[in-house]
Amino acid sequence: MEDFGNSLKEGLGSLGSMSIKGFDRAKQFSQEKMGSAVKTEYDQEFAALAARVECTKNTINNTSNASRNFIQPNVGARLEDMFNEKVTGKGSAIDKRASYADLLGSAMKNGGQEIGETTQVGQSLVEGGATFERIGMLEREYLSDVYTKFFKPFSNHLQVEWGNITTEKRRLELARLDLDAAKAKVRTARNPEIMQQNEQKVRESQAAFDRQFEQTKILLTDADRKSGEFCHYLEEFIRSQMNYHEQAHKMLEETYNKMKQ
Repeated sequence: MEDFGNSLKEGLGSLGSMSIKGFDRAKQFSQEKMGSAVKTEYDQEFAALAARVECTKNTINNTSNASRNFIQPNVGARLEDMFNEKVTGKGSAIDKRASYADLLGSAMKNGGQEIGETTQVGQSLVEGGATFERIGMLEREYLSDVYTKFFKPFSNHLQVEWGNITTEKRRLELARLDLDAAKAKVRTARNPEIMQQNEQKVRESQAAFDRQFEQTKILLTDADRKSGEFCHYLEEFIRSQMNYHEQAHKMLEETYNKMKQ
């Protein structure tokens, strides 16, 4: 519906300069909504293709947003990164700022040293703190890996193509309205001369519609084919997760065994 709203706005222009074509489009659209006009339907294959691409776009965008929240849960830091990426050009600082593991490790280590490493609790805090500091460093490496190999390419892949598809789908909808408006005029023509003129308009509109249909279908087909490339970025994300948790588990296990001695 939003696409059509943009289409209608584009087709009509300002009210002060409404063209005949814009008026015909608006009339056709209004009559379709009231159920009193015949509407050209897209074939099932095209409709399914367009729906699949649209669903893929929405899902990827939603997943991208959820991924950003997962990678950086802190809202303030997340907004700062987005601002630096889009406005200042400094890029994300996601792998540069201290993590919660860093902060925990520092607090434990400093507290343990203050209590004294000669005490059991002091020594345990220092050992645990040192481990969490190492995990913090590991986490920053992990976040940098995830951001570079998963989030950025996953978020940016096909965005240009999807933008082009939105534009071409809008143009296709306008071409369809022109075609159906021309057909409606043929059905209501009252003399042979006007009938002939309207039939010529139908042929021209049909040719324009067919060209736009093929152009849109080509873009949709290409985007649908390329959507499989998202799997590679998802695999990179899972790989990064596995490596991070495997190494963090090893560090914690070593510290646990040392503390239990």
